[in-house]
Amino acid sequence: MAAKIAALGLEQNVKDLIDDGYTIIQDPHAHAIADEVREAIIRCVPAPPEAKAPTRFTLLDQDPAFAKAITTPKLLVLVEFLLGRGALFSQLSGSRRRQGPTSLGLHADNSWFPEPFPAWELMCTACFVTDEFTRESGATLVIPGTHKLKRHPPRDVRENLEGAVPIVAPKGSICLWDGSLWHGNYPRTDPGERIVLHMTYTRLGIQPIETYDHLDADWFAGKDEALPTLLGRHNFLGRRHGWKQNDRELLKETYDQVHGPGFRA
Repeated sequence: MAAKIAALGLEQNVKDLIDDGYTIIQDPHAHAIADEVREAIIRCVPAPPEAKAPTRFTLLDQDPAFAKAITTPKLLVLVEFLLGRGALFSQLSGSRRRQGPTSLGLHADNSWFPEPFPAWELMCTACFVTDEFTRESGATLVIPGTHKLKRHPPRDVRENLEGAVPIVAPKGSICLWDGSLWHGNYPRTDPGERIVLHMTYTRLGIQPIETYDHLDADWFAGKDEALPTLLGRHNFLGRRHGWKQNDRELLKETYDQVHGPGFRA
């Protein structure tokens, strides 16, 4: 790992991740494809006039630019630093944030795990910046150092955002943070759109060894009611989502399985 980090000059990025929980990556590969990624998001993410933050998930096969983005060399080395060898790609979405008061609440991406989080990281998220990140543009906000607390943000901090700072980064940057860091975003006050590709990676071992997706409803009939949950039939993860009402209900059900009702109260 040390040799890979040194070869790409990532020592400061590693220090940032250890100290603050996030870092800003400058990779020639990412800068070279920034316009391509931006245009692909605009093509692939429908944006009706009334939508404040149009977003689309499961994008990887929708344009060749996305496969180039998630394999950015410096990004992959830092993902390995955080998550170990064999890390898996977990989720890809594109968003087009527009001017207005809408913003994402403060949270840690380790949403699927109760606190305290383990000492080692479970997952990480990267944002490919295709429009300059500033507070006015609706950039991601972070509270540096909160990854060390290994817990979800409490209500008072979610409301007052004490210690929050914007991630300021030029076009072509990749902003990476670990799954324990408290973050959200600022409302966009500038006109126009902020186009971003969101890339999530996860540690290899957090998945079942076997799959039983081939079992139909007849197999479950008359068996213990715990079986569908044990086999992931009530699980939001590992599916192709269109973010229809049933997806949102399944998301809430999964949160409730992990944390109990009222997790975000």
